[in-house]
Amino acid sequence: MAWSNRKLYALLTILGSAIYVSLLLNGHLFPSAASVAKIYQRLAPVKTKTATDTRKAVTPLSTFQQRRQHFIDTCTARRRLGNLNVTKSLQVFHVGDLAMCLVPKTGSTLWKQILFYLDTNQSGPFFEVNFSGIHRRMQPRSQQAVRILREGVVTAVFVREPYSRLFSAYVDKLFKPREDNWRVYGRPVVNYVRRISAAVGKTCAGNVTFAEFVRYFIDSETKPEAKLRRNEHYTPQSQHCGFCTSVVGSRRPQDNQRVKMVESVDNKRQGVTGQMDNTDTSSMGHFQDKLPEGFLVYDFIGKTESIVADTWAILEASHLARRLPASLDMVKDAGKDTIARTIQNVFESANTTTSSCVSKEEKLRRMWKNFQIRGMISKRELFPLTSAEADDVTIEGMQELALSAFDRSTSDPELKGNKMEAMIEAYSTIPLTDRQALRRIYAADFELFQYPPSIPEVFPEGDKFHLGSYRFFNIFDK
Repeated sequence: MAWSNRKLYALLTILGSAIYVSLLLNGHLFPSAASVAKIYQRLAPVKTKTATDTRKAVTPLSTFQQRRQHFIDTCTARRRLGNLNVTKSLQVFHVGDLAMCLVPKTGSTLWKQILFYLDTNQSGPFFEVNFSGIHRRMQPRSQQAVRILREGVVTAVFVREPYSRLFSAYVDKLFKPREDNWRVYGRPVVNYVRRISAAVGKTCAGNVTFAEFVRYFIDSETKPEAKLRRNEHYTPQSQHCGFCTSVVGSRRPQDNQRVKMVESVDNKRQGVTGQMDNTDTSSMGHFQDKLPEGFLVYDFIGKTESIVADTWAILEASHLARRLPASLDMVKDAGKDTIARTIQNVFESANTTTSSCVSKEEKLRRMWKNFQIRGMISKRELFPLTSAEADDVTIEGMQELALSAFDRSTSDPELKGNKMEAMIEAYSTIPLTDRQALRRIYAADFELFQYPPSIPEVFPEGDKFHLGSYRFFNIFDK
């Protein structure tokens, strides 16, 4: 009798595990293709908005579906990427029906502002909210991904063209006048590339060139023996947010026994789910259900190049769009807010730093060039102050000058080309061998997110760069 009870218990255990595996493989524990279709349907009834509503441009559902399917096919057809299997500690921001993983330098600051506004139940004008220290203030609101990845919750992530993202990281962290960033991001570059001792390198790191920055980044990715610090603002996006990694191993400790069984079943299914460290999936091909269940696959893959339209689409799908002010203009309003905050930061730094390594005039000129590079101020709007005036100008005076230039620049038909011209100028200083190294480093990003590995801004025809007459990185150029 006792033997029969043990046998019955064993059979029930196996049956229970089989049910768990069935639920997992059929998408009931993680979003299936069918559940995603329901999520996409939320956008279907969105009506055309009036001309005064800045949310009238919404990315079509077919675009998100195509991006998602390409991502799934790419992950399925190749071996597991060289990612850190970070799904156990992967943090996402969860507000309402939306779970968001934020990749640095893909519009993450704007999204943190949006999520903060929604999570704290704000109701007034968007940019009148105190977003100071938004990165630090949002961190306590992040949660482990495995706790909220369930059917019915919209999951989203943003990515960006890799060469542009790397260039943006340089402009933001090293070219823009912030001495705290120069200490954190600049000193390691100076000490390594220029072979300057740490003691000497402490003087100032505000003049790191783009070529030096790129050389440091390449070696940090390809020369582990150099023991260079890798930084999330530069590392490939494919190594963020658990892309192409399994979420099975991230369940609760009490599920470990069932996870082992899932992994055993996975091995028989050529690694479609479960841990894939030692599994060859290069010949898996495409599956009829078009979804490698158990993989962390985001419902919406937004792109920084279409951030406004993609953002409104994701907010509509997660029922959050109507909680933002109808008058919010993510381009104009965000531009003005960025200008005001940047000027404030520069002046605060100039007033509190006892041993500044650059003059106030240089900081203001770098700041002005930064606005031009980002396409906020026309390159025809030259720096408006003399050296004497730069020393005496106040925060309010500088903000008035910059915001007036911002308003005038909206009529410049070439304004949108500033970023591209500045990017060409920067990459023209990079040797071909280094640009080719970047192409190899970002290979997975190109594959997963459908970006061409050779763009003309980085690999021009005949490797001949054609620069305009204006120089974005000549700080004192009139």
